[in-house]
Amino acid sequence: MTSLFRYFRDYLKESILGPLFKLLEALFELTVPLVIAYIVDSIIPHGNQGDLVAMILLLVGLACVGVLMSITAQYYSAKAAVGYTTELTQDLYKKVLSLPKFNRANLSAASLLTRLSSDTLQIQTGINIFLRLFLRAPIVVFGSFIMAVMISPTLSLLFLGMIAVLFLVVSLISIVNSRLYLRMRKTLDELVGQVRETVSGMRVIRAFGQTLRELGFFKEKNGTYLEQQLKAGFWSSILTPATFLIVNVTLVTLIWQGRLAIESGLLEVGMLVALINYLLQILVELVKMVMVISTLNQSFISAGRVQEIFQQESEDLDVALPAFTCQDKERLLVVQELVFSYPKAAEAALSGIHFQVQRGDFLGIIGGTGSGKSTLLDLLLKFYLVPEQQLQLFIDGSSPRNLREWRQTFALVPQEAQLFSGTVRSNLSLGKEPLAEEELWAALEIAQAKEFVIDKGGLDCQVETSGRNFSGGQRQRLTIARALLQKAPILVLDDATSALDYLTEKNLLEAIREELPEKTLILISQRTKSLRKADCILVLDKGRQVGLGTHEELLHSSAIYQEIDQSQHSQEDLA
Repeated sequence: MTSLFRYFRDYLKESILGPLFKLLEALFELTVPLVIAYIVDSIIPHGNQGDLVAMILLLVGLACVGVLMSITAQYYSAKAAVGYTTELTQDLYKKVLSLPKFNRANLSAASLLTRLSSDTLQIQTGINIFLRLFLRAPIVVFGSFIMAVMISPTLSLLFLGMIAVLFLVVSLISIVNSRLYLRMRKTLDELVGQVRETVSGMRVIRAFGQTLRELGFFKEKNGTYLEQQLKAGFWSSILTPATFLIVNVTLVTLIWQGRLAIESGLLEVGMLVALINYLLQILVELVKMVMVISTLNQSFISAGRVQEIFQQESEDLDVALPAFTCQDKERLLVVQELVFSYPKAAEAALSGIHFQVQRGDFLGIIGGTGSGKSTLLDLLLKFYLVPEQQLQLFIDGSSPRNLREWRQTFALVPQEAQLFSGTVRSNLSLGKEPLAEEELWAALEIAQAKEFVIDKGGLDCQVETSGRNFSGGQRQRLTIARALLQKAPILVLDDATSALDYLTEKNLLEAIREELPEKTLILISQRTKSLRKADCILVLDKGRQVGLGTHEELLHSSAIYQEIDQSQHSQEDLA
């Protein structure tokens, strides 16, 4: 947790002044019972109205100063808490973006979302309450106890016993609640994940009439979360009545013993009133401390979850990669005997993969579901690392110096076309400096998207979240245009033409080959027709390479490729 304290550096002044003003407020409050005791014992018996008015004005003055101190403390505490959380959230977001793909997948998107929002807010609440009360509450409690010792050492033992019993009760309940809060956070991750999945798949759920089923799943998970909240709420609710019970028992005992002390001449009435006031002050502060402890329990759990993210190893894009050279300046990508296994996997996801790609080549990759196409793509982009000898990339005969240069060599269009709210222009220019309109329209024309963009109002037409106001094929063509603007030597289309009809796909691939002859194209596709003009096609099956060659060569040499091609022809004949 210590690394999280570094965010206090910019708010050190506020973190000191907030508790300090609360401390001053507490000190003023501790003098109030003594003033009241003086009024009861020294002023009222003598009927001195002038001194009585002066003492009342003094009490009003102490109250006004206390309010001013409290407002100032609230301001500094809130400023420190909000500032701390702002910087923490920014760094946490940056950390999440820097995590390797495997780490992000293990943590899950729902858990990351909860930690970025709910957990950071809980930390902010904990810091705010802590800065306001961590000095005030103990000072009032122990200050009241010391004052009680000064007034009556014998009766002050009641205060000591009360504080010890309350400390024991609070500690036991806090231990139980800490475990419950941790379970609640994990359940909340699962609940957010389910809601996120349901919302994103709403059309499919409705199309298959599974709304009631999803409601049932949500009700079950939400019921579990409710049950955990009720348990935590039950134990938390015990604290306040337990506190009042213990304090009130102490109060009755104090009045009883105080009366005996007054009758014995060992104590004055005003001093007993002061003791009762100090006891009530302790009661108020102990109730606050119960709230603080409950909040801090949750905040510490949230801080642990956030710290877990920071402890993950970031992906260093600038770390040096082994240097390789190649005499053939046209050679771009070399894969030889590539083998890869996911962590803790029983068998290799890929094995025996070998091929070469020259500058300007068109490489096709095909295979059934689970054949390893996506895994191979992750390796080509170095989302997972393999020995350097198995995978080499060359730019003008030299290998990239680091991961940043390696990935900048690829322009990726993923399976799921992702657009962002804004305009067509902002989506096309994503991650780059403002581009000239001529470049944007040229990329749209190659991607076969120019016509429908004009129909929708041009480059500044609005794009809704996830591109909901565009069809699937239109979204794919816009993401292809965006990738073309990256100017990367290798364009990777990961089944990115699946929503296009054959004619549009044919025109798209021909335009890329004709307008950008120097660009190397890697197309992952399920259609053999899409790969007919590829210079080389890699066929995968269950993680192994079972074919490599042109369309015509594979029709004679690869049984699996023949089966895929024939099945697609059969479907066309049936259609």
